[in-house]
Amino acid sequence: MRIATRSSKLALAQTSFFESWVSKEPAEIVEIKTEGDKKSAMGEVLFDKAHFVKDIEKCLLDDEADVAIHSAKDMAASKHPELDHFFFGPKSRSDLLIFKNGADPFFEQDMKLGTSSLRRKLQAKFHLGAENVVPLSGNVNTRIDKLNKGVYDCIILAEAGCQRLKLDEDLNYIELDHLSCAGQGVLAVQYKPDNEYAKEFILEWKQNFLQRVIHDETEMEKKFLEKINAGCNSAIAVRANHVGPKGINKIIKGEVYGLNKYISFDGKSDDIDTAITDAVRMLNSKNGLELLNEHN
Repeated sequence: MRIATRSSKLALAQTSFFESWVSKEPAEIVEIKTEGDKKSAMGEVLFDKAHFVKDIEKCLLDDEADVAIHSAKDMAASKHPELDHFFFGPKSRSDLLIFKNGADPFFEQDMKLGTSSLRRKLQAKFHLGAENVVPLSGNVNTRIDKLNKGVYDCIILAEAGCQRLKLDEDLNYIELDHLSCAGQGVLAVQYKPDNEYAKEFILEWKQNFLQRVIHDETEMEKKFLEKINAGCNSAIAVRANHVGPKGINKIIKGEVYGLNKYISFDGKSDDIDTAITDAVRMLNSKNGLELLNEHN
């Protein structure tokens, strides 16, 4: 099996995790330096996360790989017309507020806080009272190195990435209880519908209740974003949960962040589409789309 992936340490760790689940024999890893990796290396932070995905999708379409592994949060809200995907875990959805080694892990409003995410920037403003939020670029290790060299007092990173790089035990952090972006902490395997390798393990995964729930919850989050024409760079946090016996209750909740205020919304039903419709209705009733558009 040929597995296409970004060439970063985190992407390769995620690919190794996937390979350990499905491969009965060693796989061939097809490393791709995507447009997103090039932009990130140049210090850019405000670009569409699709730049991390499109080059890898082309690899699949050109039959240069059998499957591809992505961070689910980087994938577009709408499904690729020629490719299938399955979201899988385990997942860890939290963000971590990380302090320099040896520092007191207590946040003060005037601390220099680094993040490259508009959502995290505004959550820090509204939920932490942060007054000095500045851009942060580079891969996970680079960001942590900048922190410990004193470029920042603290930074925000996804817990999942730190765990997969086996860094979390050595970090000085507090776990934030904020909602995160759609698909955070979840991985995605993407493939052509007729790929024989994918057919084998996808069928097995769909019969696994836990994996099917992870997939369905992430699909629900993506479908909500598509419904309101938002994406992974939008100033929005969203989380879907399937709870109760056999996941019968579909719950979606989230927050939208404007320049000067934020709103919360939610929807609940035993039907995915109804829960999403209810959440969209509440978001609209609170002028949530107007808040999103304040950043355009």
